[in-house]
Order: sequence, then C-alpha cells, then structure tokens
Amino acid sequence: MTNALWVLPPVAFGLYLFLAWSLLRVCAGGPLHKSEAEKGEPYACGEEFSHAKIAPDYSEFFPFAIFFTLIHVAGLMLATLALSPAVGGLLGGVYLLAVGAVLAILFAR
Repeated sequence: MTNALWVLPPVAFGLYLFLAWSLLRVCAGGPLHKSEAEKGEPYACGEEFSHAKIAPDYSEFFPFAIFFTLIHVAGLMLATLALSPAVGGLLGGVYLLAVGAVLAILFAR
C-alpha cells in the first residue's frame, strides 16, 4: 500500500475542486460568452421569442397518475397478502374488487 498524500480523500477532493475551478476560469470567457444584457433573453434558435405565458392543463394527467398509483399499490398489497395464503385469497379478491370499483369510478365520465 502506498502512502501517497494525493490519494487521501480530502486531498484528492481539493485537487479535483481546484481542477474544476481552473477549467471554469479558462472556459468562462470563451467565444460563446454572452454579455450581461443578453443573459436574461430566452434562447429560441435565433427567432424572436414571444413572451406569452402558457397555462398547462393537467386535467388529462391526474386520472392516469391516480391509475398508476392505484395499480402499483394494488400490486404491492396483493404481493403482501400472498405471504399468508389462508387470509390472502379472500382479502385479495375483496381488494381487487375495491380497486376495480375505484378505477371504474375514476374513468367513468
């Protein structure tokens, strides 16, 4: 085993930190460096970008997110109930019926 000082974690971290800082200093003033006025502007492939705000609509997302959650929780519950075969059969069936009813209510419009 070597007793090199640069292999010690704090020293190696300091060396890599210095290397990253040096690389940042060298590359920060390159040809792609923007002026202070241009830093706040949006990038739109050279086109004029309209500053209109978009209001996202999540109405279609939430039913599928709840569906995803219910299916995964149901799978977890059924896998856990399978550890006890005496109780798992009856409770598993009841649980599947409950999950099915909730999903039917969720997607009925």
